[in-house]
Amino acid sequence: MSGPLSGITILDLTSVISGPMATAVLADQGARVIKIENPRGDSMRMGGAVHKGVSSLFNALNRNKEAIVLDLQTPEGVTALKTLAEQADILVQNYRPGVMDRLGIGYADLKQVNPSLVYGSISGVGAHGPYADRRVYDPVIQAFAGYTHAQAVDGEPNLIKMMVCDKITALTAAQALSAAYIDRLKTGVGQHVEISMLEACLYFIWPDRFFAESFVEPPEFPGIDITTMYRTLATQDGHITLICVQLDEFQGLTRALNRTDWLEDPRFADLPSMYMNFSALVDDIAQEVKKWPTADLSQRLVTEDVPHGIVLSEADILKDPQVNAADVIETIEHPEAGQMRIVGRNARFSEHSPEPARAAKSLGADNLSILESFGHL
Repeated sequence: MSGPLSGITILDLTSVISGPMATAVLADQGARVIKIENPRGDSMRMGGAVHKGVSSLFNALNRNKEAIVLDLQTPEGVTALKTLAEQADILVQNYRPGVMDRLGIGYADLKQVNPSLVYGSISGVGAHGPYADRRVYDPVIQAFAGYTHAQAVDGEPNLIKMMVCDKITALTAAQALSAAYIDRLKTGVGQHVEISMLEACLYFIWPDRFFAESFVEPPEFPGIDITTMYRTLATQDGHITLICVQLDEFQGLTRALNRTDWLEDPRFADLPSMYMNFSALVDDIAQEVKKWPTADLSQRLVTEDVPHGIVLSEADILKDPQVNAADVIETIEHPEAGQMRIVGRNARFSEHSPEPARAAKSLGADNLSILESFGHL
């Protein structure tokens, strides 16, 4: 793959979501990523929609990678991994803490083989503490990191209905491994990079959900919960979202809804007052929005430069003019499943022309060629 990470070799010993997505980002940006699976394969090979034996979820997370099977429970598998690690730039794994050390392929072991190796470890809550040995998945971290509490409706906490904590961890890991590699370019020395889902997700949620908790003493002013504006609003034939962060946006909203009388209310005379009192108007806004067809209201909001979005289904997104104009969704050819859609990049680099994405490989598809290229045969 052409990209800013071309020439970098990454050994991917991760499975499920967070690790594979992290290495997918790096593969999309040009790195050579070798996915190393046990003989059973990653459980996500049957995740998501399945067509002709091919998983949509696995393909999305493991495109642009080579595939090899190594049985790390055997001396032969460990020896092969050490041969690969000797020549690799980065290795990343998401086994539970202690497993890699017991197998003889922890950071201390592989550092002896390759002192310049960047070794990434992704875990649920970190290597230490009372929860360190627990099995952890996305909904567990949503609970521990405050995401379910933040989604509460009428006092009832709710999960975000997507693997948000896995994916936050993935993006954190991709950035952290890249930073460690840049450090290696300066020092010539590798290091152990530890990424905990709990830590990454608390880092992510902290700025706008832990206002008062940021002060050890109770603050004089606890802050305004701007997420009172975070609700879907029903129109005559669909739903929209909208938000007013600036005073001129609120003024535009009143014009779009034909409710300029709200401008006479002293509670909305300036920006601080609007923030303090907007929640009192949300139900009234909802009643006004109900009077309009979605397309008509959207056009009025565009005219007034009011930030808003039309709630789209997955099928709607495939037809969305902005998505299509920007070529966000790519169609690739899978050797078994036929044509598949992916979003093949999360950033664009002016000095690199992206090559067509490659579909995820079958289990162990590249064993012979990889072992030959590393001189292990």
